[in-house]
Amino acid sequence: MRYPAPLVQGSVIALTAFSAGVVEKYHPRLDRVIADFRQRGFTVVEGQCLRASHRQVSADRALRAAELMAFLLDDSIDAVVPPWGGELAMELLPLLDYDKIAAAKPKWIFGFSDVSTLCVALSTKCAWATAHCALRQLYAIKYCSS
Repeated sequence: MRYPAPLVQGSVIALTAFSAGVVEKYHPRLDRVIADFRQRGFTVVEGQCLRASHRQVSADRALRAAELMAFLLDDSIDAVVPPWGGELAMELLPLLDYDKIAAAKPKWIFGFSDVSTLCVALSTKCAWATAHCALRQLYAIKYCSS
């Protein structure tokens, strides 16, 4: 099992929705969480598959998979965090290149519910440690920080 490095001030956290995105009425809450991350010294990168949701997903599966792959392969990113679960992360599994992911620097992946689908795939196919955590997953980062 390969463990990602502990998160420290300056670590880069990428936010993307593998499944359900954040609808507009919840943007103020998301903005507060992002502001808190930044206040704690983290750099936050927002993906384009974050702030919308239509029919239970943030975007079509090809776009969600491409964004996720880009974040997973980007060695400047230390963690990839969705806002919550959903129901359709399983659509992404056949679109991911597990050989490329396994060769990349491991990143923390936090999630619960539907996100566990991706976590299991990354742990079993790529030997990456991931963190299954519940509703307050965006604050679970403190457990992976030094």
